Amino acid sequence: MPESGFHYNIGKYQCIVFSDGTLVSQDSGKEEVFDLNCLFISSGDHKILIDTGCGGGFQSTAGRLVKNLEAEGIKPADIDRIIFTHGHIDHVGGSFDSRGSSVFPGARYFATEREWQYWLTGPESSELQRMFFLGARKNLLPLRDRFDLVKGDDEILRGIRLIAAPGHTPGNIIVDISSGGKRLLCIGDIIHSQIEFTNPGYLSLFDVAPEQALLTRARILADVAQAGTLVFACHFPFPGFGYIRRDKGAFTWQPI
Repeated sequence: MPESGFHYNIGKYQCIVFSDGTLVSQDSGKEEVFDLNCLFISSGDHKILIDTGCGGGFQSTAGRLVKNLEAEGIKPADIDRIIFTHGHIDHVGGSFDSRGSSVFPGARYFATEREWQYWLTGPESSELQRMFFLGARKNLLPLRDRFDLVKGDDEILRGIRLIAAPGHTPGNIIVDISSGGKRLLCIGDIIHSQIEFTNPGYLSLFDVAPEQALLTRARILADVAQAGTLVFACHFPFPGFGYIRRDKGAFTWQPI
């Protein structure tokens, strides 16, 4: 598992991908290992994280984010903005320690109003969904005063826009980063595995609204393939940067 960050600038934004480790899933009917990557962005005035990884206590192969941040001289207290693409444990669990205390004490959090409401009401679809949202409900709901809730098409800093992408969860978002004529689209869990390229009708156990997730995935993949947009896919092999291409009607992944 990589310990050093992957550096890539999008105009004025200094971007670094950090590994939180890996996760093992049986979602596709066989054991599959997913990378777990988090994106750090420095604007000069702000230090931003998109998702915080698993934290400790979920799978022993994950929870490396803070160690890897500190190896690059970035302290948790330096982070002042955290954007959650959604509330699953592998995207928010690194926000708090084993005692439930905040790992990033100076940060304000961003999530959509729909996602927050989903955390409040609680997932009802399956025990798996409830387990994946337990951390958010237990540790993030009490921090309402540190959250900025958005509708899902909001620019939180000049050139950093949150875009609604429902399906995987009701308030799921993607993050569009543009500066200096460059663009990066952080697609979160729109797609988890290249299985979803070869089998476009594949439904993940983690998709809360599967049919909507399929429609959202198809639309976004088509858009980025046509536009040639650079993509950050957090569960693809580190650093998760690359391009989605269309070849003979099928989508393919071209890492940079």
